[in-house]
Amino acid sequence: MKTTGLLAATSLCWTLSAGALFADEPRHGGTLTVGVASTSVTNGLDPHIILGDNTVWALSQIGEGLLHFDANMNIVPWLAHSYSISDDGLVYTFELEQGVRFHNGREMMAEDVKFSLERILDPETGSRRRQNLEIIDRVVVVDDYTVEIHLQSAFAPFLANMVGVWAAVIPSESVNADGSITHPVGTGPFRFNNYDMGENLTLDRNDDYWRDDVPFIDRVVMTPVSDDAARMVALRTGAVDIVTSVPSQLLPSLMANENRGFELMVAPGTAWRMATMNTTRPPFDDVRVRQAVDLALDREEIMLARTFGFGHVDNQVWAEGRFWRMDAELPQRDLDRVRELLEEAGHGDGVDITIEARSVFLDDAQLVQSQLNEAGFNATIAVSDWAALAERMRAGNFDMVVTGAGWYADPDGRYARFYMPGGPANWLAGSYNNPEVAELLTEARLVSVPEERRALYQQVFDILQHDVPNPILYFMPMTMAWSHDVRDFRTDGQGGFANAETGLKYVWLNR
Repeated sequence: MKTTGLLAATSLCWTLSAGALFADEPRHGGTLTVGVASTSVTNGLDPHIILGDNTVWALSQIGEGLLHFDANMNIVPWLAHSYSISDDGLVYTFELEQGVRFHNGREMMAEDVKFSLERILDPETGSRRRQNLEIIDRVVVVDDYTVEIHLQSAFAPFLANMVGVWAAVIPSESVNADGSITHPVGTGPFRFNNYDMGENLTLDRNDDYWRDDVPFIDRVVMTPVSDDAARMVALRTGAVDIVTSVPSQLLPSLMANENRGFELMVAPGTAWRMATMNTTRPPFDDVRVRQAVDLALDREEIMLARTFGFGHVDNQVWAEGRFWRMDAELPQRDLDRVRELLEEAGHGDGVDITIEARSVFLDDAQLVQSQLNEAGFNATIAVSDWAALAERMRAGNFDMVVTGAGWYADPDGRYARFYMPGGPANWLAGSYNNPEVAELLTEARLVSVPEERRALYQQVFDILQHDVPNPILYFMPMTMAWSHDVRDFRTDGQGGFANAETGLKYVWLNR
């Protein structure tokens, strides 16, 4: 029995399935059922406006972009077989793969790239990717298989922002008259068959897929199984073939059990929990109160309680040894300094705050509440519906929210996204606004030399360690499990189901 994974938080970007060790030749056919650890498989069917990891996993089987990530999360060509950048950094020229067909049978052309990018940039679409690509000045079709993207100014993160299904190339005829997409069409390894909101998503093999010899499976069914116990029962009984998450409390016994009956992956994860403070109103408009929260937290205690030691504590998303890793020490709990800060801020007798969370983060919020109250805060808990809570966070109507986020390919995505005023995730940083940070982030976008960019982000990171608008609590482990019959299942450092070298298109069933 093979257990795949490492518990040391030194490498965040690898995973290899035990199925790769089998010598059997791949077989075509069969239905693969994936049990998704969520109440829904996807939040929608439009690749340009998707929200959440589950939706990315699902729609990445259908749609693809010009670029992709490899297994180590490096950017590689995909629907574009090559690209070049002008000396001034203003023009990106993409040469498209020829003979790639959409699921409706029509060949993908440069006009489709132009249509897709312009659709993302259209405010009426409501794309979350728009702010990442609004640096685009115009898209020029050179010929059927060549497209130029002209930028308003040099923009170092541009390629990273073009990766994946967020920037999928789609045919215009797949968009309804009202601008919506209810039957997604792409170039991916699987075609859309059916989706009932809150129920199963069914995908069928794309027999005309442009990559040779894949996929092997005839059908993929993604089904929501949010209950931990029910999800593991479904795996053991064969109702599902893969589960996207294994409860942390089961990991010690499962890893010790050679006869558990399925393959298991445990690896350092990239999904992190955070405590977002509203920087626009008291008490967290005072940096001293935010610093008091930061120093009141015992992150190791929270991680151990929530992940049974399989998670890890860190203050940034890039692991040791990665280029974008910043120089810093982890914050340590210091209750004496917490009390000093609260006294300086005029809260020597305590400060009343409400910690909100949706149900999935309630246990995290309760641990934060306990530690803050021990340190001199008067914190209460409120469980909130995410849609309503997100709306109030955008409006600045909250004290603190315990929530989560994930990995980003480029530091612009991690920092500008959260800490630039007007950034798409600025509300998840409590509407944080520091002109010095905004200036540094703007400068970093114009610098093409990676070492120079890193120096700018180090300055940003140091300021954020002082201002702490949304301190990281800990990182969850990445866990998955699958049946012995599932072969050649490989995932990437984010636990994704589709990139250049990993995902469901390479899976085959030994049955």
